[in-house]
Amino acid sequence: MDEIHKANGEVLGISVDSPFSQAKWAEQEGFRTTLLSDLGKETVKMYSTMYEDLMGMKGIAKRSAFLIDKSGTIVQKEILDDAKNLPDLDGLIGKMISMA
Repeated sequence: MDEIHKANGEVLGISVDSPFSQAKWAEQEGFRTTLLSDLGKETVKMYSTMYEDLMGMKGIAKRSAFLIDKSGTIVQKEILDDAKNLPDLDGLIGKMISMA
C-alpha cells in the first residue's frame, strides 16, 4: 500500500455485498481500504466481472483487479474465472509504479 500511495495511486474494493456486510467484514478483518457496494450489480455487469451462476449463487462478482489511469482508461486488468485464485496484484502494482 505504501508504494501505491507513493505513486499517487488509490485502491478501491468493490463487491456486490451490502455496505453493512462490507463494514462488518472490514471491521472483523482489520481491512482499511475503501470499500464500495455494487448492490445493484451495475458495475459487475459493466466490467463483465459477474458470475451468472456460481454453485447456485446468482450475480456474484468474480475476483478481478483493474488498473485505471487518471483519464479513466483501463490500462491493465485481470478477471479470474476460478474464485479460489487471486489476481496478480504485484504485477498490477508494478505496472502502476512504472506509469508514475
